[in-house]
Parts: sequence; C-alpha cells; structure tokens
Amino acid sequence: MNIKKILLSIYLILVSIVGVLRVPVILRWGPDQKIDQEKYAPLWQLQDEYLTISNYTPRYQLDLIRLIYELGIITLILFVVYLILQNKNSKN
Repeated sequence: MNIKKILLSIYLILVSIVGVLRVPVILRWGPDQKIDQEKYAPLWQLQDEYLTISNYTPRYQLDLIRLIYELGIITLILFVVYLILQNKNSKN
C-alpha cells in the first residue's frame, strides 16, 4: 500500500511538470504558418504580445502528439516500476 502512495505521488508530480511547467509547443508565424521553433515552455509564457517576426505576431501551438507521447512514457515507466516492486513484495 505504501508503494502505491509513493508511486502515485511521483506520477502526479511528473504529470504536473510535463503538463504545466514543461509543455511542448511550436512557434508559428506568418500567413503560411511557418514553424519558427519547437521548444518546451511553461503555460504562462505561451503568449508574448510584444514579440513580432516580420511584422507578424507569432502564435504558440500545443504539440499534442509530443505531449501524449511523453505522458505515455512516464505512465509506462512508473507502471513497470510498480510491477517490479509489487513482485518483490509478494515474494517476501
């Protein structure tokens, strides 16, 4: 039972970091929506009204594929760790 609480706490911390503090975004600008850069940014830094590229205001687009991929990897890793620790406890 203690293992579940610890792993759930770690999982919630990692999900909040990936979902709020380190969000994968794509910076697009212009009429053709050209990609300027891909980066990780906190949610509160996604709107910058003073930034312009060639007289166009760029917009940030959330990269959902990368976000889902990262959350899936975190989930799988912690699930495997849980299964390994669960097997060790059941043998004792």
